[in-house]
Amino acid sequence: MQKPNLTKKQRALATDLKDLMARLRLDPDQIVDKAEPDARTTYLKLARDQIIRSAIILKYVLMDEHLSAVMCWHYFGKKRSFPQLWKTERFRTFNYFILEKLYLLQKLELVKNVHDIPGWVLSDLAALNDLRNGIAHSFFPENRRRKPDWKGKSVFTRSGFDHFLEDMDKLSEFFLDRFWS
Repeated sequence: MQKPNLTKKQRALATDLKDLMARLRLDPDQIVDKAEPDARTTYLKLARDQIIRSAIILKYVLMDEHLSAVMCWHYFGKKRSFPQLWKTERFRTFNYFILEKLYLLQKLELVKNVHDIPGWVLSDLAALNDLRNGIAHSFFPENRRRKPDWKGKSVFTRSGFDHFLEDMDKLSEFFLDRFWS
């Protein structure tokens, strides 16, 4: 298979990505090539766990952003785009002194107060908050009393992580269909 032609910027980004993966010891090829044979399994598991933890935090931040957008539309309407609103002192103040200070569950409470939010959305966001807290505040989340799982499956397994991603996609679709349309 022929390699695609990349632009100069794309080549630079691909190189940066490879370098980052190497520096963070996330490149499985390098782990296999450079690690001692008896350490490979440990290093491969650590890399996998770091990628999964990063993805969970990113999904958490995305859901927080969805809730922030709904709050902004409630207080500022939808006539102006977010780039237009960012040019106003009032909107920047709202973001800096309200949105930045509220946690995901606090934003959810406000959104729930002004919109009818289905129970599955409320429970999935609460579960996401618990999961994110568990993996973000523990170096060894698997040793916590409450294990890092998603609906009974460890997120550090392929099936548990896939289930988590599917549910996060459903949550995003809910917000996009309900509020962005």
